[in-house]
Amino acid sequence: MKLRKTGVVLVLLLIVGVASGCISNSNGPTATQTTTSSIPDYVVVNGTKIYLDEIHFYMYGMKTCPHCQNMKKLIPETYGEDSLTYYELVDNEENTKLFQQIYQLTGIQGVPAIAITYNGTLYAIIEGEFNVTATPRIIQAAMSNNGVILFVGGQAYILPRDKEDSAKVIDELYVLFVEHKMPDSS
Repeated sequence: MKLRKTGVVLVLLLIVGVASGCISNSNGPTATQTTTSSIPDYVVVNGTKIYLDEIHFYMYGMKTCPHCQNMKKLIPETYGEDSLTYYELVDNEENTKLFQQIYQLTGIQGVPAIAITYNGTLYAIIEGEFNVTATPRIIQAAMSNNGVILFVGGQAYILPRDKEDSAKVIDELYVLFVEHKMPDSS
């Protein structure tokens, strides 16, 4: 499958500041972020109203990874306690098998591996720690490009929804992250 890079997404990557994730038991630095305790109902990004309570994160991570632990803390602090579904990889064979399938589809090797949905639709897959306050901008950029933004290995790609091969990958990633099961091999 051929993924196309877009200038808009690369600029977005710089805005988001995706940090390195853990590949194993890394003890790298952990970014810090200030958050507010009051969550607004929505934000407007380039004319698009993004309702914050419609954003949900699905994350594969490791209890030994400081980046994962930081994201596990920051996402609920920023978007509310029910905004994150977390899948532990350490000592969990099922989650490890699902994560291996994510690797096969995306090339993601490190954790955290985070899917962002808005109103039940998948809009981004991110490898590594990132500035969670940029999430509405990521969603809006994905909407504007009619696709799913994939941040992997320090690069940003768009998976267009209107291309058959990438639409199939998007559907499989949705099943792996949101439905938390192996996609059908049809």
